[in-house]
Amino acid sequence: MHDDKLITIKDLKSPKGTFLLGHLPQFNTYNKHQVLERWVEESGDLFKIHFVGKEFVVSANPDINNKMLRQRPEQFKRFSKIDEILKEMGVDGVFNAEGASWKRHRKPIAEALNVKNVKAYYPIILDKTNEILKKFKAYATKKSIVDVQKEFMAFTIDITTEIAFGHKLDTINNKSDGFQKHLEVIFPMINSRITAPIPIWRYFKKEKGKTLDYSLKSIEKIIFEFIEEAKSRIVDNPKLKAQPTNFLEALLVESDEEKFNDKEIYGNIFTMLLAGEDTTSNSLSWAVFYLAQHPEIVNKVREEAFTEYNNLDIPSKYETIESLKYANAVVQEAMRLKPTTPQLYLESNEDVIINNVSFPKGTSIILQNKVAQNQDEYFSNANAFEPQRWIVSECPMHKNHSPNIMRAFGGGARFCPGMFLAKSEMVVLVSALCKHFDFKLESKLEDIRERFEFTMYPENLKVTLKPANKI
Repeated sequence: MHDDKLITIKDLKSPKGTFLLGHLPQFNTYNKHQVLERWVEESGDLFKIHFVGKEFVVSANPDINNKMLRQRPEQFKRFSKIDEILKEMGVDGVFNAEGASWKRHRKPIAEALNVKNVKAYYPIILDKTNEILKKFKAYATKKSIVDVQKEFMAFTIDITTEIAFGHKLDTINNKSDGFQKHLEVIFPMINSRITAPIPIWRYFKKEKGKTLDYSLKSIEKIIFEFIEEAKSRIVDNPKLKAQPTNFLEALLVESDEEKFNDKEIYGNIFTMLLAGEDTTSNSLSWAVFYLAQHPEIVNKVREEAFTEYNNLDIPSKYETIESLKYANAVVQEAMRLKPTTPQLYLESNEDVIINNVSFPKGTSIILQNKVAQNQDEYFSNANAFEPQRWIVSECPMHKNHSPNIMRAFGGGARFCPGMFLAKSEMVVLVSALCKHFDFKLESKLEDIRERFEFTMYPENLKVTLKPANKI
């Protein structure tokens, strides 16, 4: 790729596949991200694959990937099938919007999730962290085996729904309601339809499709009711314009200028639920996966917690998060080694040449970001869990450390606007859990495997908790 000859897609290598189905049989599995990693080993960091004739270029080259992300939304957009499926489900928000529509959505969403508003949402994060801490203390007393992935999912669902529109679920304490059950139907089906080679549901409806339609209608009805209630609250209490108590209120205030209709507000609320749940809970699960194997790191996070909020169970002030450098480093390192979104799907809006490679208009592209994050070329001792690499004073200049290739929250103009919120949730919970508990893996390492559905999570991750000795 260093000479002057233009490289076309036709010139790219391709891993072994079948004649008609191409690479679909290998890819159509619970660990499709690992299949891509194997193909990178086989064919290099830029190659092509096809699924029943539909061609994709796969790039694990961080320089090409960064340039593509920086050239959004003009030269590249999200893979069009994502928008197609979400719109078919009645969702039109910042996640699947493109071009001028995306620019219109972006500003109010970014404002509604900026640091100032996340700070205002902090009491919700505190409340839910207290709830899960109480539950984990009971687990520790009973020496119960804990499915942390399930527990963290409940934690993030409760935070996201309350921050999204003030709806108080109590999934942490197993008090489920209809709203949560509908989400549990909808989210896996989004992934299933985006990755389906043939849209069978458009020709005949199976029972699953009917259940999905019912859940979508139910969620839509509930959220539209919340929108009306929030509008009335803002009229009755003008102070909410300066200090909104949830994302929906902030969005209604910020979107005055753009005059969003209720359908667009709904699309963005739905997007918040979709983006705010899986990624955060799965990153927390991976953090515990590593902490259970590294008690010395748990001790460092614990020491920091006692220094920063000594006799409190959890940090009472949002500003304390800034001081939790080691807890933040643990979160960063877990996201580096086990990114919950190991690949992103894009499409070129026009003919583009990047690093002497020609991508014609309409090229479908899979950005594989996990491979580079786990290579010594970019991070010294790349396969080791070493949070200290993220702490400036402990990162000598001669070591490889390339944080700019991290893609946990996307990149370029379209990076995830929920980044501040997600990091706040994760840093506070990691700090609080390490302050109170030691972790022990109750599953064999070989039985804990990476599973990819809408995001990548640890399957079969079970731990026991032991109350920590005070420092």
